[in-house]
Amino acid sequence: TMVVPALPEIQRDLGARATDVTWLVTGFLLVSSVTTPILGRLGDMYGKERLLLASLAAFAAGNLIAALGHTLPVYIGGRAIQGLGGAILPLAIGIIRDEFPRERVAMGIGLISAMFGIGGGVGLVVSGLLVDGLGVDSIFWLSLLVSVIAAVATWRFVPESPIRVRARVDYTGALLMTATLVPLLLGVSEGNRWGWTSPAVLGCFAVAAAMLALFSVWELRTTD
Repeated sequence: TMVVPALPEIQRDLGARATDVTWLVTGFLLVSSVTTPILGRLGDMYGKERLLLASLAAFAAGNLIAALGHTLPVYIGGRAIQGLGGAILPLAIGIIRDEFPRERVAMGIGLISAMFGIGGGVGLVVSGLLVDGLGVDSIFWLSLLVSVIAAVATWRFVPESPIRVRARVDYTGALLMTATLVPLLLGVSEGNRWGWTSPAVLGCFAVAAAMLALFSVWELRTTD
């Protein structure tokens, strides 16, 4: 959420259009929506702590790229890489489910979900203060610092889950799911600007529907 208050400042600094700057949000959401179920599944197969570290590392890398960028394409690219961090919450919930005593699982999941919501609100406030006082890049440096601290703490204190799912990676299913979600979410995200009955939005929805049909047929015939 820290990037949201910074959008007007980024637009002024770069002389960009508002429709272009909003891709800092859209790009993150698109990547996050696609990669979260994939990374969650890989966490079930290869270790949730391992994939949590990978997600935190990707989020940190995206912050570093954005902090050093100073151009709109680099900002958007950094934010897209940050989208790989979307799997952090479900992987953390999975670790709690696997590692906590049964009587503490509900409390742990509730606590981490509350942190997620509170953190989003705090991020909006902190971002506004940082952008006004130190500039746009400061929000990415702060996010990078927090990501590194979280990664070190995860590596040091979070045990690897002993629970594994024995399965093959469904590469075709992952590609078909991506081809379904991206046009669907793109149409929803850009509907107000492009027009809900515009050829672009209707085309996105049509592609998403066709890909969903193919995805369904494929998954009905796939074991894993």
